[in-house]
Amino acid sequence: MKVSETIERITNILKVNGCFSIGELEGDNSILVGTLGNYVGLAEYFTEDYAEVNVYEPRSSSSDPVDTYEESYWGLGENVLDDVLLLCEQWEAECIRTEKRICD
Repeated sequence: MKVSETIERITNILKVNGCFSIGELEGDNSILVGTLGNYVGLAEYFTEDYAEVNVYEPRSSSSDPVDTYEESYWGLGENVLDDVLLLCEQWEAECIRTEKRICD
């Protein structure tokens, strides 16, 4: 799938089902966006327009991010986009299951 098609699929899912954070899905779903020295950037929140990346220092005793920034999907690598799409598809499936439970 081309990058533009992947981004279109991601944004279409999020337009229909809304934004989400990784905490709303089961499992450890953080997506590594990049590293710089002792810092790692993990995409953990997804909207129609961007992924929110939290920057952590893994050696720190705190689980709080040291910084947060918004990254356009166009600024993410192809492998990262594939991981984001997988999470969005899981989110879509979760929304469909929830809708079915409500209707039953």
